[in-house]
Amino acid sequence: MMMQDEIRALEARRYAAMKAGDTAALGALLSAQLVYSHSDATQDSAESYLATLTDGSLRYHDIRFETKSVVAAGPDAAVALGTMSADITRNGADKSIAAMTCAVWAREAGTWRLLAYQPTAMPRT
Repeated sequence: MMMQDEIRALEARRYAAMKAGDTAALGALLSAQLVYSHSDATQDSAESYLATLTDGSLRYHDIRFETKSVVAAGPDAAVALGTMSADITRNGADKSIAAMTCAVWAREAGTWRLLAYQPTAMPRT
């Protein structure tokens, strides 16, 4: 499988696990070094991000995403660029979010892991 196809499949698995609240499946995709930024400018580590899903302070009700391109950065790194929108509950407040996304994947000991995620909030229309 080509790297770009592999990363697209991993992005689909990641978003499906987020929507399902499947922290085991999601945790298997995350690097221990993960820096996960949110569209409200807060950040999480892998551990703290999974904890928000476990304790219910973050819930994804619906997620729509498109991986528009995957840029290889050598044999063991890739950047997935796209868009996502979601209906979420965060800290008890229901929100709809929409963002351009940048997901950095790195191969760690032969396995692809999400190393960094950075959304840029899209203006409301």
